[in-house]
Amino acid sequence: MGSSVTLVVLLVASTTWGGNCLSSTKNYMVLPMTSGESSSRPSEQMFLQRAGASNMTEAGDKEKEAEVETEVGLLETEVGEMEGEGHEADVGSNSSVVGSDWTEKEALIVLAKLYYIFANPSSVAKQLYSRDKPCYDCITGSEYPPTKPCRQKGVLDEWRPTASKFLRLGFHDCLKYEDGSGGCDGCLSFHNMFNVYGDAEKLSMPDVMLTDNNNLAYAADVLEELYTTVNFPRNSPKLRKSLRKSGKSRADLWAFATQAAVHHALVENNKACKGEKDFETNGRCGHVYRHISTGFPCIINMQFSMKFFSGRQDCAFKDKPKERSWYRRRSFETARHEVHPNPHGGGAETSQFFADWFNFSRRETVAIMGAHALGGFHGTASLFKYDWTRGQAHILNNQYYRALVKSPSKMSSCAFPPRFTGGPQGVSAPTGWYVRPTRKSEHGGPFLWFHYYKRCPDCLNGKNVETEGGQFFRSDFCCQECATKTVETINKGCYQEVTKDETATNADLGLHIDFKTGAGGIPLSCDNFTKGRKKWSTKAIIEGKDRFVDFYTTEPNCPLQKLDDGLGTLAMHEVVELYAADQQLWIEDFVRTLEKMLSNGYSKHELRRSFNFDGVNCYKSPDGFACYKPTD
Repeated sequence: MGSSVTLVVLLVASTTWGGNCLSSTKNYMVLPMTSGESSSRPSEQMFLQRAGASNMTEAGDKEKEAEVETEVGLLETEVGEMEGEGHEADVGSNSSVVGSDWTEKEALIVLAKLYYIFANPSSVAKQLYSRDKPCYDCITGSEYPPTKPCRQKGVLDEWRPTASKFLRLGFHDCLKYEDGSGGCDGCLSFHNMFNVYGDAEKLSMPDVMLTDNNNLAYAADVLEELYTTVNFPRNSPKLRKSLRKSGKSRADLWAFATQAAVHHALVENNKACKGEKDFETNGRCGHVYRHISTGFPCIINMQFSMKFFSGRQDCAFKDKPKERSWYRRRSFETARHEVHPNPHGGGAETSQFFADWFNFSRRETVAIMGAHALGGFHGTASLFKYDWTRGQAHILNNQYYRALVKSPSKMSSCAFPPRFTGGPQGVSAPTGWYVRPTRKSEHGGPFLWFHYYKRCPDCLNGKNVETEGGQFFRSDFCCQECATKTVETINKGCYQEVTKDETATNADLGLHIDFKTGAGGIPLSCDNFTKGRKKWSTKAIIEGKDRFVDFYTTEPNCPLQKLDDGLGTLAMHEVVELYAADQQLWIEDFVRTLEKMLSNGYSKHELRRSFNFDGVNCYKSPDGFACYKPTD
């Protein structure tokens, strides 16, 4: 064992709550020794805080308040060179880490680890939060912010470390702070981090006009385990030294994981295009492009160059929160607040945000938003619900843009085998968008755009298995009609505009169409919002009494979004339409924009190219996964 330092550890036993448990836990705060106590003490201040030290109890349960029994002891802990399978102590420093270069071998091993995580998110979650490890922190309730301890067992779906979660983590990590500093620094504000929203009463929530980092700590916890442990996750290749010990920055690992998530989701797309089983759904959801005509290949050519740069600097120790908290403090928490976008804003506001905080052009803004094709909403985390691309949210392609421009398509149903429902005799269904108030917040929001398909019911072997629409639409008669009639001759009750769990926000639709928003994000200014007796207003939405105002099937009929970058460049709506028609062009623009996003806060001279994903192949092996690059 190499040099070590003895630390004084204050051990506080107290009753805390959060995550999957309510139990007596031990909270650790490692304190630096005073000068002269040890000649081997390193120059940097050591600090470790494990699990919150303050006692919290359920609201209203005063009679059952837990008694806090505190005992103070001294414990000698050695922090130094870790051997074998060991875990490194969670230790901070006055100076932040600037990431060293990655070797190709290190990058391929970490990529294989990440592939294992993407393919086994539930299994990895169990490894991270097992009986002998800390619970994941969580509070719930139908109010804002929530105040009650969670009581659920196991891992919520929205916590699982999926590829989409790491892509989201990469974006949120690269947000700048309110003073304009920061960027990709391996740290997050924990404001609203552990909220799990219950089913709120109508109009009871405040208008939440900015995004936050809610739910991202779980994915970051997984990366922290990977960062500090050579053999995590199990059944994955082992590093000779942990990334932390070999001088890598946490920020570089988060950026690498973001790009790995994209690489994995593109590989999964191509597997689905070929009818092969994917890891997320085991082939249950298939690929809609195999069942419709798009005008371009389903398979994405992955010979483009996606480059990983190292040299990012982790946030400074001085910016870490010092006060106690009910939840377990992490090394990647910062007390500073990032500037977040407004998901309720239109195209002008969204593009201005990316221009101000990422130096993106409007075309780059449209390109990066295509990341929404991967993953979906979680109502318990954001009050938004469903997926951007129903049944296809585990793969990355240009379906997001095809939906925005209302391209004909088919509704996906995950099953064995997967089903894709269109119009009579299997023709593609015309599509469009309704906008609806969910009436959760005080001004009637959040406002969700629902993607409708003018289609037949979902039928299986001639039997109607549809769950949407009226009783007639769900009849076996309609299955017979759809199998034998045409668009012109079918009974109109069997061929309807139907929505089913595929949604988007104002920020998404605003890339293609132009509208203004009012209080709480209410979309306004388009023809069908303003004409005649059907005029939308916050008053009408809140009162909900005007039977002439349609809040369920309103298709706004907005003008196209004509903002551009000047000098003869394409308008935003034209860029959306271009990406909808040319998948390969979009992915190449997306990858370049992603690299720019992951360098936010750095000059081009501060980062160094460490790895290129071009030509990388990953496959399942006896050790879990292995990744390699073919040699010339």
